[in-house]
Amino acid sequence: MELEEMRDLWLVMSSDIERQKKLTGSLILKMTRTNFRNRLSNILIPELAGAFVCLAGIGFTVIRFQGLDTWYLQVCGLFTLVILIWLPFLSIKSIVRLQSVNISGNNYKQSLEQFARGKIQFLKIQKWSFYLGAILLLVILPVFGKLISGRNLFQTTSLWMWYVVAYPIFYGLSRWVFRSYSKAVLEAENLLKDLDDH
Repeated sequence: MELEEMRDLWLVMSSDIERQKKLTGSLILKMTRTNFRNRLSNILIPELAGAFVCLAGIGFTVIRFQGLDTWYLQVCGLFTLVILIWLPFLSIKSIVRLQSVNISGNNYKQSLEQFARGKIQFLKIQKWSFYLGAILLLVILPVFGKLISGRNLFQTTSLWMWYVVAYPIFYGLSRWVFRSYSKAVLEAENLLKDLDDH
């Protein structure tokens, strides 16, 4: 084999290796993007289900709002409506921001920075959701008590028993959801960090 043939063979092999590297890199990128979206879908799907529940609560409250016959029940009803509108809107918006990280269009550093900004916003929204959820629980019980049973729970002592039972359940459930969401966000972030190794 002459020197020129060896050089041509070397160039062909080099271009094949380079093409293989590009193909491998693109496959890794596609797999990372798919796994990234799947991790965040573990958050989005329950939030969408929660949004439909909120939407049903909004519809029920609006349709039967005239049943709230005292000013304080009407104030509670308005707070209920505002919170039921804002909670899913803010939460889904922050998840969509997390999912909008352009993994293939950005370089590694830009993707991590974009994700970090979205992650900070998402975690803030989740903390605010906890506080708004606590306020919602406070105002929704008398509203739904009146709209469903026709009784003004403010005039009975059973309202406080509902709070005593509901708040520990709400607190435990909220902590569990926050830990699950944080874990999913961390897994998505680790997928992005793994891109640097490839």
